[in-house]
Amino acid sequence: MKIINGFKICGYEDEIALSGITAIFPKKGNIASVYVAGGSPGTRDTEVIDLERRENHEVNAIAIVGRSMYGLRAVEGIVESLRKDGVGFKVNDNIIVPIVPAAVIFDFYYNDILPDESWGIKCYKNMGDEVIIGDHWAGKGATVGKLMGVKYMMKSGQGFYKESIGNVEIGVLSVVNSIGEVVNEKNEIIAGVKVKDKIMPFNEIIKNKLLKKSYINTTVSIVMTNVKATPEQVKLFAKSAYIGLSRRIRPFSLSLDGDIVFAVTTNEVEEDLDLIRGAIEDIASKSVLSIWGL
Repeated sequence: MKIINGFKICGYEDEIALSGITAIFPKKGNIASVYVAGGSPGTRDTEVIDLERRENHEVNAIAIVGRSMYGLRAVEGIVESLRKDGVGFKVNDNIIVPIVPAAVIFDFYYNDILPDESWGIKCYKNMGDEVIIGDHWAGKGATVGKLMGVKYMMKSGQGFYKESIGNVEIGVLSVVNSIGEVVNEKNEIIAGVKVKDKIMPFNEIIKNKLLKKSYINTTVSIVMTNVKATPEQVKLFAKSAYIGLSRRIRPFSLSLDGDIVFAVTTNEVEEDLDLIRGAIEDIASKSVLSIWGL
């Protein structure tokens, strides 16, 4: 599926590590913000685009990567590639500092192979406008249903969904690596804790006190649009996406989850922002379902 106009995307996955990286690149003049929902985020440069910081909220890329905090090594490859192309915040007319907020997921389930800068460099060279859905790129090692431990988890991945409202385009990319189960629009469980070929519902796990503490849960999403908005309003877009994600994932954003939603707009088209926020909520929800072909 093609990403929305005004954005590029790239991805890389390591078949031995079973992990990877996804990055999006909005065109110049964008406005970005972030909503950190989980209790244990793993990030870089999120403060730069949060409110009550500097006035310039433009980013050069936003990345999602596996391998927990070690994944930030891979993001350095995106930063270095942008620098070599002369893209970034210019300091003293001779130093270029690319602004690349990023968030990680924990996916050390099958091995302990660590990433390096080459992951980001290979990702950058793969830049285009096609989004791959499923267990690819940053979603390569993503799983769901770890409420009773990793023994009973199921595969997940990265999803993408987009819609247009007049001349406004909205797309949401989501990498779902949650402790909880995923439900469809009929409230039916489609992925979660799998015990002997049967998915055990969250409410049954809680009732029987089978819940185990888990340190490996994160859903990271990126909202992309072209609607005109202020940084404060862009942060509200991220919050609206979070509400949409919470429709599909339960439980969500516990103390050891690293859930984060980025939002970025190319700031071009006037539209009613309450209408846009309502649409973002629905599109984010559908981005999760897209992983399972729904």
